[in-house]
Amino acid sequence: MTPAERQELLQCSQRIAALLYQEACEQDQPMANLGAIESMVRAQVQDHVTPVIGEFFAKPSRAPMKDIPAN
Repeated sequence: MTPAERQELLQCSQRIAALLYQEACEQDQPMANLGAIESMVRAQVQDHVTPVIGEFFAKPSRAPMKDIPAN
């Protein structure tokens, strides 16, 4: 990943975090302790982010993938 790509990823991640935080506040989700925050973030990522990443990996690859040895 190039420095420019890392910067873009960081900016996108920060925007995602801001949107998820806004949603949590709007829904009055508990954020009183670290466990509640962790649970809320995990649920939000599973609901909103993971499906998009899954769609990306489900697309056929342009280049053939190489087998990686188990050892």
